[in-house]
Amino acid sequence: MIDMFPKCYSLTNIDLSSFNIKNVTNMGVVFGVCYSLEYIDLSLFNTENVTSMGLMFQNCSNLTNLDLSSFNTENVVNMSGMFQECSNLTDLDLSSFNTKNVVNMGCMFQNCANLTNLDLSSFNTKNVSEATYIFDECPELKEIILNKNSCEEIKNEINDEIVKIKYI
Repeated sequence: MIDMFPKCYSLTNIDLSSFNIKNVTNMGVVFGVCYSLEYIDLSLFNTENVTSMGLMFQNCSNLTNLDLSSFNTENVVNMSGMFQECSNLTDLDLSSFNTKNVVNMGCMFQNCANLTNLDLSSFNTKNVSEATYIFDECPELKEIILNKNSCEEIKNEINDEIVKIKYI
């Protein structure tokens, strides 16, 4: 499924309700650079076998919200750039994400210019070895909630002079 809808500049919404993706392992750049995309219903996506979600929504700059509550991320190892340049995302609920196997979160939220807070307290980051630029160019990001066991790679990327860090 990698690169399935890349650079669909005029696509504003898409109906994926009939897609059977049960055996898909790589969802990299699936919606990458879909500038005009405003809405995606992913509620029926079966992501249980997916190992890579890298750059999945990269540069979907018209998306303001994403409901990913149905995503099964327990086998994902790569989330690098997943929301990179989603500059109009204002809210992102990732509380259902299981990140125990994720190794790469580099640039995950880079240039999400309108995100104001992120609750990553449910994230298990013990296996993360790459988190460079995870929060880079997020000027409105004022608070990040982490769990006490968050890895140093993520903590080191937070400018605590600008962003308030809260530990749970």
